[in-house]
Amino acid sequence: MASTFTFALRQRFSSVSTANIKRSVQKRCLTSHPRTVTAEDPVDVGEYAQKLGVRLTSCEKELLKKRLDTNNDGIVTQSDFTAAGQRALEHRTAREFCLQVIEEPTTPIASIGKRLIRVMDSVAVALFSVVGTQVAGDAGFNIVGCTLVGCIGGLGGRTINNLLYGNSAPLLRQLPGVFWTRQPHYLAVAIGSSLAMFFAWPKYCDYMSTHYLEEVIGKDKLESDGSIGEKAFVESCERGEEFLKTIQIALLPKFKGKDLNELTPTQLFRQIDLDGSGTVDAHELKMLVQERVRNSWEMYTIDTIALASISVAGVHGAVGMGVHPLVAAVSGVTMSLGGVMRDIICGRDIMAATQSYAFTTGCGSAVYVLTRELALRGIPLLALTRIVLSMGTTISLRYWEFVRGPFLSPMHDNA
Repeated sequence: MASTFTFALRQRFSSVSTANIKRSVQKRCLTSHPRTVTAEDPVDVGEYAQKLGVRLTSCEKELLKKRLDTNNDGIVTQSDFTAAGQRALEHRTAREFCLQVIEEPTTPIASIGKRLIRVMDSVAVALFSVVGTQVAGDAGFNIVGCTLVGCIGGLGGRTINNLLYGNSAPLLRQLPGVFWTRQPHYLAVAIGSSLAMFFAWPKYCDYMSTHYLEEVIGKDKLESDGSIGEKAFVESCERGEEFLKTIQIALLPKFKGKDLNELTPTQLFRQIDLDGSGTVDAHELKMLVQERVRNSWEMYTIDTIALASISVAGVHGAVGMGVHPLVAAVSGVTMSLGGVMRDIICGRDIMAATQSYAFTTGCGSAVYVLTRELALRGIPLLALTRIVLSMGTTISLRYWEFVRGPFLSPMHDNA
């Protein structure tokens, strides 16, 4: 009986050892030869998203799972993620191929319009840089400050548009960044125009002040220190209509809404004599020359040409991005924000808010968008025609304001 018990005990331990050995062997096999995970294996969308650096709530996981589950079998695999990414990339690439042909010339006449936009873009950069440098110089900035403000005035508006609307076809043909980092000739135009103005503007002011002192008034009528007395000033105003007009234009900001023709030369002299010394020196006359240029029709014309140019260049870039027509129409307004930054930096009245900057560029852009919408509906309006109509709208409105006065009155004047 003892031998029988011993035999049964051996059999039991033998079976247990054999089972342990089998499990150990299976475990080693599984460890050394793990099952290969394929793209068709189910994945946890939350864990997969977290690997991509995105954390999702339970509701968001369910929404993502629903969007990726194209087979409606309740299972999301890695291939579903890959397929969704490929579809999105293909859609974006195909869209950018479509954007590349927007406003591209197909005839010799259309090519003229394309070249005209490029020229206007560079002209606008140069003109706004010149005005920005002049404003900064009158505010007392040095060469670095004037060049910086000039570049901000020339490049700031379109830079903001790039940040707002993006860049056309970055996947296919363009480098990232705003326009002047990809096309540095715009930066060169802005810097060159700013530097030229920095050195030319003081020389012009000195020349004109000397011209008025020595040729219009006359050397023999100047005081011993080279200044102008009241009697000589009044005689010069009565003798020379051009000199009187210069004084009146220079004093326009002081007498907004008033008729300067009602002021006598004596009253004008007292407005110019800032220190109350009874004479007007070369420095006061130089400041008068600066004010005359700032408020002159020549400077107004430069601003008008620049505004007409950016109203077309801005909307052309926005249309090329395929944005909504309403967004494209306001792109001319945002293009004028370079002038806003210029005025803020130099501490002067913001022209876009007190004059017709934003209004006229917005109207010009709106005309361009409207005529393009008509072209999309089959009416034959070439790009060159749209450019002319857009620029003509901006220039006409600016001319109307120059002749008749501001379109829009301040808020409290409407009460």
